[in-house]
Parts: sequence; structure tokens; C-alpha cells
Amino acid sequence: METILIYLAKVNIALTVFYILFLILFRRDTFFAFKRYFFLFAIAFSLIYPFLTINGLPTLHLFGNLHENTAQVVIGNPSATYIVADASDKTATKTFDWELSLCCVILAGIAFGTVRLLWQLSSIFRIKRKSVKQLMNGIIVYQYPDEITPFSFFHWIFLHRESHTEKELAHILLHEQIHKDQGHSADILLAELLCTFFWYNPFVWLMKKDMAINLECLADNGVLRQGINSREYQYHLLRLTYHETAIQIVNNFNVSQLKQRIIMMNKSKSPRGKLAKMLIVLPFILLMISVNSSFARNENQKNTNENILQDKQKKTNSNEPVFVAVQKMPEFVGGMDALMNYLSTNIQYPAEAQQKGIHGTVIISFIVEKDGSLSDVQVVRSVDQSLDNEAVKVIKKMPKWIPGQQNGKNVRVKFTLPVEFKLNKEVQITINEVGNGSTNSGQSDNSYMEQKSVNGEEVFDIADTPPVFPGGQEALFKYLASNIKYPAEAMNAKKEGIVVCKFVVQKDGNITDVKVIRNVDPLLDKEAVRVIEAMPKWEPGFKGNKPVNVGFTIPISFKLDMAEKSSTNNNATQEKPNKADAEYFNFISRNIKYPVSAQEKGITGLIKANYSVSEKGEISNVKILRGVDPSLEAEVMRVIKALPPDIALIKTGGKANADVDFSVYFHLLGKESTPTNYPQSDFVVVGYQKE
Repeated sequence: METILIYLAKVNIALTVFYILFLILFRRDTFFAFKRYFFLFAIAFSLIYPFLTINGLPTLHLFGNLHENTAQVVIGNPSATYIVADASDKTATKTFDWELSLCCVILAGIAFGTVRLLWQLSSIFRIKRKSVKQLMNGIIVYQYPDEITPFSFFHWIFLHRESHTEKELAHILLHEQIHKDQGHSADILLAELLCTFFWYNPFVWLMKKDMAINLECLADNGVLRQGINSREYQYHLLRLTYHETAIQIVNNFNVSQLKQRIIMMNKSKSPRGKLAKMLIVLPFILLMISVNSSFARNENQKNTNENILQDKQKKTNSNEPVFVAVQKMPEFVGGMDALMNYLSTNIQYPAEAQQKGIHGTVIISFIVEKDGSLSDVQVVRSVDQSLDNEAVKVIKKMPKWIPGQQNGKNVRVKFTLPVEFKLNKEVQITINEVGNGSTNSGQSDNSYMEQKSVNGEEVFDIADTPPVFPGGQEALFKYLASNIKYPAEAMNAKKEGIVVCKFVVQKDGNITDVKVIRNVDPLLDKEAVRVIEAMPKWEPGFKGNKPVNVGFTIPISFKLDMAEKSSTNNNATQEKPNKADAEYFNFISRNIKYPVSAQEKGITGLIKANYSVSEKGEISNVKILRGVDPSLEAEVMRVIKALPPDIALIKTGGKANADVDFSVYFHLLGKESTPTNYPQSDFVVVGYQKE
């Protein structure tokens, strides 16, 4: 669809350029035959030139100076845990496909124009059926029984004999015979087809009008060359001025632009030297071909690169498993500094992307084999084909890594490398580990990333056995729902959003080093930190059989409508949230899962659904209003259909046969340097990329 729109844009630009050149250079000249062929060439060239390319022409840079090549590299280690946080948004939105809408509008106009054209053609055949074929002054004509403006259509000449004198008939027949012999009807039909398919371009309609006038002038000039008296001929034209034109797509003896025709008949013949002006058209033709050649060259390069990416690397024949987290992760030879230096040296910002202002984070996954070589390089999150190709190219050229190890043996490990392309003048390459980690409130995420120990002991991002809240994940949800209190001042100021916190679960189970990595409001940030710091001891994480310090991430949602239900007075007693709402929240949080296939492919996004609840709590008519991926949509539908009747009735407020909106946002913390820009949704499922 995009290719069709690009073709239409090119054709319309060319038609507009040619018509403007006609107005400036040729409109007032008497080169009627030349102007006819100019119009025909302009139309033919405009329709064909989008397919014309000349490889020898230089690439044109029409967008000024390019930015310097820059790239920011972010490395995120995956894990297999996820957390559900509660939020609320009942508004279902649909994305607007402007390309499809534009094509529909264009097609509707073409359909209308086609019907109009067919109606005019059928009118000619109706006139022909009612007419009587006669021989008049040696010319075959069709005598119409009613009064009609004389006209010709290809080899047919139509008129009403009784409406004209013998001298007028002689002039009319001579005029229409010239139209017939020179095939002017083909020009008129071509112009009409052009208006049908490019009806939205006003310059096309103006071109059609000038083509018709020029053809009449060409026929007029032919009549006068036969020795016909100019004054008598013009007088006959004036007699037909107020006669209604029969049909638009024929050569009429009289047209509404009679004044312009008479001016041209009385105008002195233009000197042939003026034809040199046509040379001015040549640079514009070369310019359009050059621009089209440059565009086609870029498109061919893009398609070639896409074909290369589609030829996926052959996976190793080894039947050994691929790990995501191991005791000793793979490492670039020379360490992280050497990796950053390699990337900053080798990544080049594609010129095409810089010209278009394209930027973003491309996420690449690959397997570090047992011998340190890289295999199965794939794009799991695309931004633009040129950026994707550059990231893949650089990673494929990497030297061997130090392989990962599990229980002292080299193993195959899947690794994910986000490569961020930024349009600025500094090369920034930073390490930003996303997943299980910790930060303190009021400090930046980078400050945590530099901290790799607590009390002199190492903090692990991933453990063989991750830490667990006492009682499990369901108990964690209940703890948060029961203990988070919406600050009154934040409620009055209508502050809401998702606060994301990181903290360390120490090897003895205590919580320490709580930090906010995504803040919303100081009051909400403070409340989130308070609740986390007040948590009871967790069951610690283990590396092998040894307890270790492990980083953890939790998003906590503050939503005003929830606060009004659960914290009406915010006094010293501070009542617990509504029990029914808590049951609904707990059911969803226990049952919804982040599909493993979606995590492996790096798929995230907002799923919005709607369902009906009967007076008995039965679920029906489950619909996906906004989808991202079939696996995520299927998971949302599964959870909705699994709602018990008593839980389902909670969201209807006791109403029978009520409709309920439901939205879930699936977010991978391993996909960005910080988990920002959560859209508002009923539930947020946060996971980590895993095998």
C-alpha cells in the first residue's frame, strides 16, 4: 500500500511540474501542434518515470548536512520472573491506519469518476442510436433529430442540420473533420481518464481544460488554413455561444472558452525561435529521473539487506540446551570496556536513517556457543531496516567471546544486546543492567548500576533460585494492596502513575538499598519506598547452595479511582482496600502469565478487551479491541473466561448483562535502559526476556 501511495505522489508531482512549465513557457504561443505533443509527453512521462532509473546518476542529498554517526549501547541481562501491578484505564482506543484511509478515499473518488465517464460514453451511444447516418458534402455524419451542439467523437460527427445554414454547415464539417483526421478524441479521452484517476489534483483538471482549448485552437487553425474567412468563421462560433454542450468527452464545435480561441485566431504567429524555450524542460526531466534513481537505489539496498536478514543463520547441530542465566555469564574478551570500545568504533549511523531523522533502540539476540563463537543473530525488536542491518552486521563481525559456564562446564548461552541509535554529536556507550537490580529513592538509575556490592558483598542480578516473598507472589500482592496508602496531598493534587522501585534482598532475607528508578511524584515515590522498606524478611536467593544478595524490581501503581475506594479518609486507622476489589485483583494477579514465547521474542504492548457479564456472573462475548500479538491476546482472553461468577460480578456493580472493559500491558524490563512510559491499564505484567 505504501508503494502505491509513493507512485501516486511521484506521478502527481511530475504532472504539476509539467503544467506549471506549460503556463510559464508555452500557453500564450501559437505552437498548437507542439503544445499538443507537449501535453501527451508530459502525461506519458509522468506515468512511466517512477519506474525509470539510471544507475550512473549520482545520489542526490536533498536534506542538508548529515549528523555525525552516534550510537548508545545498552546491555540488559534477562531473567524469568514477572510482577503484576494494578492500574486502571477503561478507555479502549484503536489505532488509525492513515494509509488505508487515504487509499479508501482515493478509490472512492476513482469509482465515482469511472461511473461518470461510463455514463458519458453511454450517452454518446444513445445519441448515435437515435441519429440517422447521412452523407453531407462528401462526409459521413449522424443527423440527430433534436437540436444539438455539433460535436465529433473519433470517426463519428453529430449535428442537427436544420439548426445551421449551408455556410455554417460547411465550416462545422471542416472543423470536425480536422478533429476526426487528427485523432483529437483520443487526447480528450486520455485527459478524462487522468482526471478520473487523479481527481484530487487540481492541476490535472486545469491541464485537461487547456488540452481541450488547444485542440479547438488546432482545429480552428486548420479551418483558417483552408482559406475560410476569419470574420465569418468567428461569427458562426458566436452564434453557438449559448448552446449547451452535449457531452464533456467529445470535440465540440463550440466550447465555453470562446474568447481565448478568438484571441488565438487573431494573434500573430509565434516565431520559431521561441521553441528554444523547450530546452528549459530538459533539466527538470533529468532532475526527476535523478531523484527517482536515488530513491530506487535506496529502496533496492533496503530490500537487499532485508533478504540478507531473511536468510537466517543455520543453527548449530548440537542438541545441547541453550541457557539464559548461568553461574558465569559470557563475556566479551577484554571485559565491558572492550565491548563498548568495539561497538563505538564499528557502529556507523546509516546515512539514510540520519536523513530521515530515524532513531531508536534495536534489540538483537544471539547465542554465545561453547567455543565463544556467536550464532543465531536475530532482531527481536526492530526500529528501521537500515538500523537493524547495521546492528546485525556489527554483531556478526564480533570476535569470539569468553563462553558462559554452568557447574564448571562451558555451555551455550543466549544473550540480548540493545543497541540504541541517537541523533546527537556525542558517542555515548553506557552499561545499564535492567531486570533484577536496585536503586535508592532520589538517585538516578546509573548510580545504582555502578554499585555492585552491599556491605562489601556482591549483589547478583540473577540467582539460580530467585528470592521469594514469604507466602509467595499472591502474598506479595496482598501485602502491597493492604499496606499502600494513597497520600492525601497527592490525591488532592490528582497525582497518579506507576512508581518502579529496585531493592536488594540480602542473603539473610532483609530488604535494603531501596531506590526509585522511575519516579512519578515525591509523595508517591516516598510511599512506595516506605512500603517496600517495611516488608518482612524474604526467602533469600541462592547461587548453588549458597544464599546471596540479589537485586529485585517492583512496579507499584497509584490510581486515583482505586485510592477513592481504598483510602477515603486517610486517617490514623487507614482502612484496608475494598475486599471485593482486592479479590478481583488477587484473582487476576494469580492467574495472568506472561507467555514464554512472547518473552523470548521480546514482544510487549497493550492489550485491550471487552466482555459481557450476565446477572449470574457468566462471561460471554469476549472481544479483543486492541491487539499486539496472538499469544498475548490469547492469554488475556483465557484469564477473562476463567473469572468465577462472584469475581466477575464485582466489576459490574451488580448490574445485569453489563459490559466490562479490561486492559493489560505486557512489559519486558530487559528491553529498555529503564522501565518508562507504562501506559495506563487495568494490569501491568512485567517480565524478563528468557529462553
